[in-house]
Amino acid sequence: MSKIYYILLWFTLLLSCKSIPVQHISDVDVTYLRTDLKSSGGQDADMEAIIEPYRDQLKDQMDFVIGQLPEDLKKEKPNSNMGNWFCDILHDIAQDNYDKNIAFAIQNYGGLRLNGLAKGPLTRGEIFELMPFDNKLVIIEMNAELVTELCNTMSRSKGWPVSRGLSMVMGEYEASNIIINGEPIDDKAVYSVALPDYVANGGGTGELLKNLPQHDTGYYIREGVIEHLEKMQANNIDITVDPTLRIK
Repeated sequence: MSKIYYILLWFTLLLSCKSIPVQHISDVDVTYLRTDLKSSGGQDADMEAIIEPYRDQLKDQMDFVIGQLPEDLKKEKPNSNMGNWFCDILHDIAQDNYDKNIAFAIQNYGGLRLNGLAKGPLTRGEIFELMPFDNKLVIIEMNAELVTELCNTMSRSKGWPVSRGLSMVMGEYEASNIIINGEPIDDKAVYSVALPDYVANGGGTGELLKNLPQHDTGYYIREGVIEHLEKMQANNIDITVDPTLRIK
């Protein structure tokens, strides 16, 4: 999808909002409130006149169906079908753009901004709502100690979305029985972990991962997910959801 398209989209969103927070939040459930600019008059009506042509151009793009969800997806802790589905896509994107085996992928819970997606047609616009931030997908090489501390962080947060390849038992402060690709965590191993740059830069994890070398996959997560789903649809590959409980 062209960069012009994304520029127009964010231009429209900027004009549509009186203020936009720039900070990221690691753990939160949100409710979206929509306003009718046309009925508010004054400056908002002027903005609406500017926005309208862009909205018309973008509507078809945002309403374009990029797949069919086989079931309702819901965001929950410590596990959820939405988290499994989303992180498995991140795992796939990372693996396609890295020359080493990806052990697993994670997404901070608050980074998914919808509480659910309905069974049936899935549109580009819904992915924009689900992942509105310009987070990049990066890969960090982690030793066993770092992976364990990351799992401890997820335990203290009552669980994050994680991909296939990782399972653990959640404690109040620490994780136990950490299994990576079917094997107990290996003290001598180095694991390639895919995650949002927000988390890699310290968001939600304190100083744990900050300043570690990152491999940039070249994808913003939102764009990568949309492209991945569009490729699946073009190749007649159905969306599937793995129900495996990854955090116990």
